Amino acid sequence: MNKRIGIEIFSAILILVIGWLIGSKWKICQFVLDLQINIVDAVSLLITVVMGLYIARILEKEVQDNRIEKDMYLSKISVIENLLENIETMFQNKNGIDLDYKLIVNLEHRIRTKKNSIFEHIVEKSKKKIKNEIQTYEKQLKDEFKDLRNYLTQTNASEEGTKDISIENNIARYSQERTSLILTSLNSIENKLLELKVLINKM
Repeated sequence: MNKRIGIEIFSAILILVIGWLIGSKWKICQFVLDLQINIVDAVSLLITVVMGLYIARILEKEVQDNRIEKDMYLSKISVIENLLENIETMFQNKNGIDLDYKLIVNLEHRIRTKKNSIFEHIVEKSKKKIKNEIQTYEKQLKDEFKDLRNYLTQTNASEEGTKDISIENNIARYSQERTSLILTSLNSIENKLLELKVLINKM
């Protein structure tokens, strides 16, 4: 970044100097070079160069600060993705059988807490033109996480008496249908988070 900006500034200065030289009086036929330096022009040129350097420095800092902020949001979303992946791996490896129920509840709670914290800052900092899109994703993910929580923790006995979730000594067994709903929900949330990350990069 510094090297590129330095080249641009040097090019701008070079163009100014060339323009000034062309505007000066050249007496080619007499092989006499008459360069008359005007103090006002020199001061004006100096101010232009200083302002160019100052503006380039400010713009560079703004770009860097913006990138750092985006990376922070993306990093926090990655944490959520990792927690979701932990739940997904548990259900895929054991097909929803003999799972640590307290661990599942803990992971789900951490995911929702982190999601709420992230959106609180993203919505506040997002540019006006994409704020509505951010808020739309917030609502969609809120509904998705609510569904996931219900799939992971709520159960009703069917007419045959089979429960979607049975828990004994903190060991949970999920029905095949409930396991399928959980995995589908996880996949949907992960897709929404990916779309959100793309949108954050536009901030």
